[in-house]
Amino acid sequence: MEKSLLVYEKFVRSEATRKIYVYYFNTFLKWAQKSMDLVTADGLLQLKDEKLQEIVEDYLMYLRRRLSPNSLPAIIAALEVFFSMNDKNLNFKKISRMVPAAIKKSGNNAWTTSDIQKMLQNTVSRRDRAFVHILASTGCRIGALQDLRIKHLSSMSDNCKSVLFYEGTNEEYLGFLTPEASNVVEEYLEERRKDGEKIEQNSPIFRSSYQVGIQKVKPMSTASAKMIANRLANSIVRSKQGTRYTVMAAHGFRKRFNTTLKNNKEGNLALKEKLMGHKGVFALDGSYHNPDVIVLFDEFKIHIQNLTISDSERDKITITNLKIEKSESDKKAMKIAELEETLSKVIHKLDLMDKTVEKKSE
Repeated sequence: MEKSLLVYEKFVRSEATRKIYVYYFNTFLKWAQKSMDLVTADGLLQLKDEKLQEIVEDYLMYLRRRLSPNSLPAIIAALEVFFSMNDKNLNFKKISRMVPAAIKKSGNNAWTTSDIQKMLQNTVSRRDRAFVHILASTGCRIGALQDLRIKHLSSMSDNCKSVLFYEGTNEEYLGFLTPEASNVVEEYLEERRKDGEKIEQNSPIFRSSYQVGIQKVKPMSTASAKMIANRLANSIVRSKQGTRYTVMAAHGFRKRFNTTLKNNKEGNLALKEKLMGHKGVFALDGSYHNPDVIVLFDEFKIHIQNLTISDSERDKITITNLKIEKSESDKKAMKIAELEETLSKVIHKLDLMDKTVEKKSE
């Protein structure tokens, strides 16, 4: 790899950001190669700052005719990091001012429970069903699925599971699967076992397509995950705003998860943010607020019923909760009856003592 690109990747710490920035820079480099004589990343750095400034400005003008203004700042940021990390002083303040004003974004809506029910009705694939349930139950970013392994799943009480995302990185956080989602994931894994796959701790939770289970296991790529999300989204009716859909195929699940948690008046806002994979509500929450798995799971349990997809599964939860409430109510009633009986005995005993005292005084 060219030295300039090694320097570039070294100073972009977040893996997700690194992938996006490298993609944006490589796209720019391909454009530059078509516009000029064949040039490399290191070759660009041999040009004078004035020439590079002109090239980047021309590229921005090219993009303005093809992309939404909302897409340009991230592309500019990727280029700015590359050139600044390689000691090229371009006037990115001027370049940023060339970006048109942002327009109202489409795709801000979330999938509804009804939408997801229809998606599940339109597929018989156990992998697709597990895919939908993990996205709906955890609200994770679709890019997190590729690195998930069996070792990242742990059993919890109430037939739930915990899921560890981005293990060993600064973005590491815990999500959870509802009982419904846990069962669907287990069904998918059992299907793979029956096909001849040996499921081990380092086996991917989602594997690429295969003919027989004993084929070499490869994790499902993020590109494949996006294709699945698009196919499922296209299986139902979606409205558009201009040329874009009002609900994003993959991110619509994350928006539903966020909306479900935030619309519930019960629970702790800081813990809801942690379940989203965010640092927290306040600036120092990332450093000073580190709840353990039990605290996070207790918060998640508050939202299980609202996150559940199937109407029948939600009904089961309602019945279970009613039984628990009745049991608790019966226990309270028994406790009250015991206290009343004890109080009655004490009062009776005090009455006897008073009568005894009166007789002695006579």
